[in-house]
Amino acid sequence: MVRAPFRGKDDEDLFNFYKDDILFLGISSFEAFPLKSPNPYSAVYESEYYLNMFPGFLHMMREPEAHFTLQVQTILMSQSDFMLDDAIHFGQKHANEEKIYDFVYSGGDQDVGTDCVGWASYNKNFSFVREALEVMCSAEFNVTGVLVANKNKQGTKACTIPSSCEGKIVQTSFLDQKAFFGYLSKARFAFLPQICDASPRVSTQALSMNIPLLMNRNIMGGWKYLLPGKTGEFFHDMSDFKESLRRILNNTRDNSSPYEPLDFVLRNYGNRHSGKKLFDFVKRNWENKIDFPDGTELLLPTGA
Repeated sequence: MVRAPFRGKDDEDLFNFYKDDILFLGISSFEAFPLKSPNPYSAVYESEYYLNMFPGFLHMMREPEAHFTLQVQTILMSQSDFMLDDAIHFGQKHANEEKIYDFVYSGGDQDVGTDCVGWASYNKNFSFVREALEVMCSAEFNVTGVLVANKNKQGTKACTIPSSCEGKIVQTSFLDQKAFFGYLSKARFAFLPQICDASPRVSTQALSMNIPLLMNRNIMGGWKYLLPGKTGEFFHDMSDFKESLRRILNNTRDNSSPYEPLDFVLRNYGNRHSGKKLFDFVKRNWENKIDFPDGTELLLPTGA
């Protein structure tokens, strides 16, 4: 699986050396790959080069036919479709955890030194988060939340947020998975404002812990996980953010939430469903090129 542009000529030379003997497939995992990234802090590469490089692509696009040629076999599938058992088990173990936060936002590893302006902060749309916090921390909503990876690793400096959020919003350093799950288990929903994100793992991790999403409708990947009213709510921009925020708060601040995110995951994603789907896709298109060990039923992307 090729998840990102080649890092240099050596990577490309290795690909060309082995491409006739090994089945290479592309998978959307890094920014907008295989499309050009809109991130001004990211390396520039030609999308047409990667769109036609592989015989198949696991993508996150709403309209793949607008980008890939007919010779490229495609499937709507992301790395975040796989490896969800840890989140499911953690969520089940902490199902009765008291909800002390309304939301959790995962910032990846924010550019704290530049006050959250840079590659990671652009990818996680932190400029929008600041706008959203003005609304969320207002007296109208009085939201509590956690901004993960919004403080430097020494814990001495955090990115600036509205003063109205003082005492309501916790800012943390970068967290390991267990610590992150701990915060998530105490939250009512996960906040995903990002656009430039091909495979937002936090989306399926939250759903696997039975936590709904408040998601940007313009997100490049992960939109397929959001069924309004069932797994969370969409918003488009600040014009409808209040409405969506009010809806998810009203639905999660009492004990009769209509959302069923865990049920959605168990029916559609995880290794059992996605591994079988990937195996069928590969077998259907390249059975003559691959020797599957006897009894193979699932394929899992390495590192997913």
